[in-house]
Amino acid sequence: MKQHPRNKSKMYKAVIGMVVFLLLAWVAFRIFGKDSEPVLSRDQAEQAVLSEYAGKVDSLKLQAGAYVAELQTEQGRYELKLDGVTGEILSIVLLKRVDEPAVQPTSAATPAPSGGAAVTPSPAPTPGAQSVVSEEEAVRLALREVPGELDDVDTGIDAAGAYYLVEIHTSDGREAVVQVNAISGHIMSVTWEEPDGDDS
Repeated sequence: MKQHPRNKSKMYKAVIGMVVFLLLAWVAFRIFGKDSEPVLSRDQAEQAVLSEYAGKVDSLKLQAGAYVAELQTEQGRYELKLDGVTGEILSIVLLKRVDEPAVQPTSAATPAPSGGAAVTPSPAPTPGAQSVVSEEEAVRLALREVPGELDDVDTGIDAAGAYYLVEIHTSDGREAVVQVNAISGHIMSVTWEEPDGDDS
């Protein structure tokens, strides 16, 4: 049986229409579709960490479009979260501080050189005694961690204990919130906030 020329024309139009539709759908997906893979490779993410902090990256994992790194430094072990596309460090949290060797004071008096008075060492603090970090000291510690200009200081308490939240504006226009333990003075975390939009 022979096909009618009119049916052939309709079939060609349908095939061409389908090809055009599929091509447009593919182009739209490429332009507007979300690519789940980050732009940064693992090596680039590791270099982003090491360009900001000296140490050794022990692990680096991709989770929900962001890299999570564990960094070992002379001060301790930290967990950092990085934007998977830009490599910007979004947060840093102290996991474990490196313990400094304890100096054991002697109870005997130390003789002074050249016949001066003997010096008796002050008693070592008792293990249960805790001193509180002042707000000024917390600000000083936070500014040592993130140089910039002090914006605000708040206090809080959670299961880990009391802490200060020190907000700092950096010279590059970003804002960091540094969480300082109110008892030990250890930096608990640094969180980077998005800069506010221009209000003008």
